[in-house]
Amino acid sequence: MPRTVTQNPEKPNNDDFLSALERWEGCKPPYTSSHMRICVTAAKTILKHQGQSRRSKYEKESYLRIDFSKAGKVTFYAEFPKKMGLKGRKLGEWPELAVQLAREKAVEMAGEGLRAESVHLALESYRVDLEAKVQRQKLSDHSYRTYCARIKQIDLAFGEREVFGDVTYGRIIDVLDTWIATKSNNHALELFAELRRFWKYAAPQLCNGRNVAASIADDYVSSRVQRPAPTRLFTDIESIAKLWLNVAGCTSIHQKNAMRFMILTGVRPINVSNLQWDYVRDDIKEIVYPAGIIGMRGAMKTQKEFRIPITTGIERILQEQKEWRDSVPGCNQQFVFLQPRNPELPFAKRSLDKLIKTYSPENAVKGIKHDGTVKGREGAFNTMCRKFFKSNVIAQMRAKGFSRSDTREISLLCLHHSDKSADPMAEHYDFSDEILQEEMALKKTAFEAHEASILTQVILLRKKG
Repeated sequence: MPRTVTQNPEKPNNDDFLSALERWEGCKPPYTSSHMRICVTAAKTILKHQGQSRRSKYEKESYLRIDFSKAGKVTFYAEFPKKMGLKGRKLGEWPELAVQLAREKAVEMAGEGLRAESVHLALESYRVDLEAKVQRQKLSDHSYRTYCARIKQIDLAFGEREVFGDVTYGRIIDVLDTWIATKSNNHALELFAELRRFWKYAAPQLCNGRNVAASIADDYVSSRVQRPAPTRLFTDIESIAKLWLNVAGCTSIHQKNAMRFMILTGVRPINVSNLQWDYVRDDIKEIVYPAGIIGMRGAMKTQKEFRIPITTGIERILQEQKEWRDSVPGCNQQFVFLQPRNPELPFAKRSLDKLIKTYSPENAVKGIKHDGTVKGREGAFNTMCRKFFKSNVIAQMRAKGFSRSDTREISLLCLHHSDKSADPMAEHYDFSDEILQEEMALKKTAFEAHEASILTQVILLRKKG
């Protein structure tokens, strides 16, 4: 006699099954609590006979699915057609959640539901929105490329199948902790800021306005990493004069003159590379970087007009560039400084960083370096010329008898910095300079004094041999 024991459950007979199936089919939407009790009993018999674990009923008009298990458990789900692009959600269980309330919740979600797009798809939408801002001249190409680099890092932090609406507070914390552990301090801070901007953009469209990134403490990253401190490094006039002499050995006139233009004007590297001949007045008296207007970005960081008086040294640089332009056919006729290897393109601002590191004298960078130092950590840096310009203008104007407050105001004018504390409404109401032209007169005095001090030091170094 065999001693094996079968584990096949005892199935109900066909009469019980057919009776349960009839009761099940007899319940039609919209469902009530009475229907729920009938279906629970019927589902147990049907599922036992069929050997299945669950069975569902639907209210398609209400986007409701009711799941019955063989144990008698009833669960409500909101389910939507694929064309709606919405993600389904568990609503609750009966009898704790009444069927009428479940129906209302499903309908509400259909109107304001969470979208089923992945984080990657949402990031692509965010990138397209930034690209549109570039087309509308509301964002520069350089800023757009910077944002895209950060978007790529956010993209790598999330899986391809992670749904944007399902991302929780804890999941974002995990991402931030990974960045804190693997990225540089400043990079982690930048990525956190970009993550919040991205979530602010996407949450209203894909998450019914639920912005989980906004609930993270503002100092979550900054309290765990050392925030980069403004560099306290600087240079002196002797180092600037040596740099002036050293760039004479550049292989290209564009390299030499671009560096000297940055030394004499103190402008940012981008304003060396984006200088156009249209900005130079026909009488060669001043350079005017245009302001931003609707449909066109301005040349300066502040998007405001900036006028630079043309001194003798600046005029000599422009004249050399003009003679070169007129003697070389096929070169770019729009920009003043061009790439040495490809004169059809404007001068690359990154080249200035390499040039200043190459031609700056030894020990040109003064001051104390610390762990948080970013600029100057690897030697000379572009902003060094801008910092020296401000310091030297103040020193030269003080030597001419101007007061400390006057020299500070003149240095602000020369660097195109704003003094918001002085008069915040001056931009809209004060047009005295347009009438008196005092600002340009002061700037011309400052630029000429700055230039004269550098060239005097250059002469002294030449005499020393």
